Amino acid sequence: MDGLTRAGRYIFAFSIGAFGVEHFIYAHSAPDLAGTPPYIVPRPLFAYLVGAGLVVASLSIASGKKAVLISRLLGVALVLVFLISFLPNISAFIRERSWGLGFETLAMAATAFVLAARFPADRGDFLRRPFDVGTTAQAGRFLFAVSLAAFGLFHFTYPRAMASLVPAWIPGHLFLAYFIGVGFVAAAVSMASGKVTRLAGICLAAMFLIWVVVLHIPRVAHARHSGDEWSSLLVALCMSGVGFVFAGAEKR
Repeated sequence: MDGLTRAGRYIFAFSIGAFGVEHFIYAHSAPDLAGTPPYIVPRPLFAYLVGAGLVVASLSIASGKKAVLISRLLGVALVLVFLISFLPNISAFIRERSWGLGFETLAMAATAFVLAARFPADRGDFLRRPFDVGTTAQAGRFLFAVSLAAFGLFHFTYPRAMASLVPAWIPGHLFLAYFIGVGFVAAAVSMASGKVTRLAGICLAAMFLIWVVVLHIPRVAHARHSGDEWSSLLVALCMSGVGFVFAGAEKR
């Protein structure tokens, strides 16, 4: 792995592990757990099981132990969450302006697939044969492009809602909402075509890191006990890792 992919891998692994820890902390608090990937509000026992699975996946990806198998399983699990929990209710999510939740999960699934293609093959990996390196990487890139296009469309559909998230001291709120939407669409085209993906990934990672510092850390500081704010910060941090992973994947 090159430096960008390695950095993205560790950021991604840390974020996935933190989501797992949130499932333990907020297992008995449905509203807070609703903002935590994979965005399921289950019974406490199921929350503990999901949390444990996310922590195991985090440790595997960070350490490289059984990372191909675990990354693929994580990717498949997150895609299933998207298909079962989100896609059937997409019209309700659009009305509630919260459809980004599902596509954030899909972007994480895409990253897991791309990382699986970058690790050395595991011995005895029973998923190796049906999912070769090229197929896994292509699937990840396609899913990420779909997610980015959805993010961009959201900025054009609800520009004022997105502009309201920009801190008051930053000028041009509405312009920034449209500008970021254009950036997401351009990145989606880049990922779908396989052109200039390194630059697109770096720009995405930088953008999300700026959001972490400028937007999410101050919000968490003012609401330290809000699971939803912590989840939003971790999603932005995770997406920065996603950008680095795809930036580094271009060489492969």
